[in-house]
Amino acid sequence: MSRKVKTAVVLSSVFALWAGCASPVLANGGPFVIKYPSGDPAAKGGLARLHPDLKPGRETRLKVIKEDLKVTFGKDGVGREGGVSGPPLARVSAEYTIHNPTAEQIEVDFGFPIIRGIYISPFAMMPSPDVQVRLEKTRINCTVISNSAIYGIIRQRAREMIEKALAEDRDLWQLAESVRSTEGKAFAAARKALQSHLTNAMKWNERDAALMVEYASLDFGQMKSHPPDRIGWWGGDKGLAELMNASLGSLSAIGEQKATQFFAQLASCFDPQAGAGYEAIFTAWGGDVREQSVDMATGKVRPREITVDRDMLTKPAHHPFGSSPMDPTIYARVDYLDSDAKISESERASCTAILKNLPVIFTFAPMNILHYQVQFPANSTQTLTVSYSQFAYLDTRSPSSYQLAYVVHPASLWEDFGPINLEVAVPERVAFRASVPCTNGGVEERPLSSYRSEKGQFTIYQAGLEQKTGELYLAVDATAWRQVAGKLAGSNSDNDLQQLAQRVWR
Repeated sequence: MSRKVKTAVVLSSVFALWAGCASPVLANGGPFVIKYPSGDPAAKGGLARLHPDLKPGRETRLKVIKEDLKVTFGKDGVGREGGVSGPPLARVSAEYTIHNPTAEQIEVDFGFPIIRGIYISPFAMMPSPDVQVRLEKTRINCTVISNSAIYGIIRQRAREMIEKALAEDRDLWQLAESVRSTEGKAFAAARKALQSHLTNAMKWNERDAALMVEYASLDFGQMKSHPPDRIGWWGGDKGLAELMNASLGSLSAIGEQKATQFFAQLASCFDPQAGAGYEAIFTAWGGDVREQSVDMATGKVRPREITVDRDMLTKPAHHPFGSSPMDPTIYARVDYLDSDAKISESERASCTAILKNLPVIFTFAPMNILHYQVQFPANSTQTLTVSYSQFAYLDTRSPSSYQLAYVVHPASLWEDFGPINLEVAVPERVAFRASVPCTNGGVEERPLSSYRSEKGQFTIYQAGLEQKTGELYLAVDATAWRQVAGKLAGSNSDNDLQQLAQRVWR
């Protein structure tokens, strides 16, 4: 008999992570102006520096006449998940009509948050995130600042704070160095001495003291003094790859989320404010740091729920569909330790101790940010389009559903932002629910996917978004989707399915 566990994916703001940068992923919000550190105008023309103040700024010069937001729950990427059809691969297109009423050319650095992950297209010559930015018909280069890179920055900044605190406390530094430089019985004695100093002299609680002992016991590699100022394309910049693995080491066995929480928790022991930065950035962009869903039965937004098989949670969290039970936001809620991780027994013991003593479970929704630059000629009106694909995420509260979240909030930070027109295309006979009232616009014939010539029937739902803050949630009935998508998956050739070995950029 399989063991099941149901959990509402929700986290109190008290335990928000500290961050040195912003991050994003599932859906996104309108174009958003990135505020450079200290408002430095000299940074124009280059990529925004990764800085603790990387939050969106207000835009008062340009006017967004309207946003046309289109979402299609399509059949690209249909494959098999545990013997049934996988989740929809949603295609999101946000088209902004932007007017520059001034007599000067305006160049803007935009940030675009995407909640939960970007689909990696298997059809490109080099696998890459399926995202495009276009001004009129011209493609604009954009940088994907991944969630993993952001986690790496959080770990690095937290580690800098911890090491600075050690350097400023001679007794604590000597005890930590003793742990780092001894072996055998002396090593055990040094660990005990450090634990005793933390709990007695410094009045730390037992759990935080235990975490600090493991911090001193592990080798995280050489620490860079500063993260790179600029990040290039996701696959072409060595600095970005280094950030994704910064200060991770053997902690990769417990997953990057918990490893990041470990560093942030210790940093907050020296500076209580260090525990709130990540959520503050997430909130500034308008995303809900907790995992949310729109309830299929009631239409109300609530914490996401997911039922998983505990027996499968011992497997590495790399699943082609990004859904139960390999979704990082799921395995981060349990004491996950990769049994196949190539680490020593002492490192495994440290990982086990960290899992035991972490005070909370890190369940933030992952986020990525697209960064791109656009020039708007004087007295001009142009169309800027951001499009991307991502797998919908599973919610198992009955009736179960596949969900998409889109950050609308950036629209509220423009001085002048017109109507947001929503259109959602869902395969016919698949129930749909949104967190805003929608009207049924009828059935249309549309392409089943972007790479196949055949067409199918889609029900079109429409809405005008009055609320320009927070997130928009869209959902389709999971059972009905599997029935529809399963027919297509069953008709694909083996070669088609092999090509559709999807990956998700997080």
